[in-house]
Amino acid sequence: MFTGEYHHTIDDKNRLAIPALLRDAINAKVDGKGFFITRGLDTCLFMYTPKEWQSVVFRIEQLSFTNKKARQFQRLFFSKAQKIPDCDQQGRILIPQYLKDVARIQKNVVIVGVSSRIEIWDENTWKDFESQHNKGFEEIAEDLFQLGFPTADARQIQSPTL
Repeated sequence: MFTGEYHHTIDDKNRLAIPALLRDAINAKVDGKGFFITRGLDTCLFMYTPKEWQSVVFRIEQLSFTNKKARQFQRLFFSKAQKIPDCDQQGRILIPQYLKDVARIQKNVVIVGVSSRIEIWDENTWKDFESQHNKGFEEIAEDLFQLGFPTADARQIQSPTL
């Protein structure tokens, strides 16, 4: 599980250091090696382990290809996807320029752990997102928790081993 907020810079060669706490949360034998990175929602990038990527792909493939919005989403989502083999010796990954452009990433970035994925934001875009939504956090939680939780489907909810 990925959690936390980390502030970093992307260098002139488009390399971004992935925080050790996030890298350490990955078990390569279970989750696979490397990452898949693609356009996210709200002007950020989504980054997944290979195992989680397969889960996302499976869910998206369930959408009917005869549905126009499903086709549009699939094209836009997968056309920007890139396999990142693994971090280099310094824990960095290479962010392709076209993905930096999609997320409007400049120099300063915020890396956010969001449960099963990592999000990469331009620092100013993240600040704007937080300022727009922080005040409504409790109201958002109330609305979501009143809806209830979906039943566990393919994922088994397990308590952590201590």
